Amino acid sequence: MHNVLHMIVKDSMVLIHLAKITLLEKSCKYFKKTIIPKRVFDEVTKCKEKNFVDIKIISNLVERNEIKVIEIKNLKVLEKINEFNIQGGEGEAVALYWQENADYLATDDDNVRKKNQLLNIKLIGTPVIILKLYEEKMIDKNKFVESIDKLRKIGWFSNAILDKLSMEVK
Repeated sequence: MHNVLHMIVKDSMVLIHLAKITLLEKSCKYFKKTIIPKRVFDEVTKCKEKNFVDIKIISNLVERNEIKVIEIKNLKVLEKINEFNIQGGEGEAVALYWQENADYLATDDDNVRKKNQLLNIKLIGTPVIILKLYEEKMIDKNKFVESIDKLRKIGWFSNAILDKLSMEVK
């Protein structure tokens, strides 16, 4: 059995990126427990008309309890995070990471990534999740390459990062 990571908090961007490359469900199987704050769920589902397929994938996983939506209990913690200028769903994702004592926070948000040392968070992003799924043989090389290509088209990640990933698989 592959070494399963335990609990991960995902923010809106990661959910959408993984849904777009049709790896969200597999990533939920890889991590034993995927949790998101209520605010992230709201952010993702409120833009229904834009990219319906992504939202359907995310909503289905929530309905099937493969992604659990959890409320933030301590709003003081949230205020503290807001002081770092991390707002909205990203702020709640950090708060949830601390609240639930999660193993990882999955974010593609540069602001949070820059501050992770400060916040003492173990971060992981969409590109690394794709690599892990490949290393654990949950996706084959074709799917890996196709996923990297789709990420290039989405245009959120630097080509340097994506090139480095591609090199690991050649």
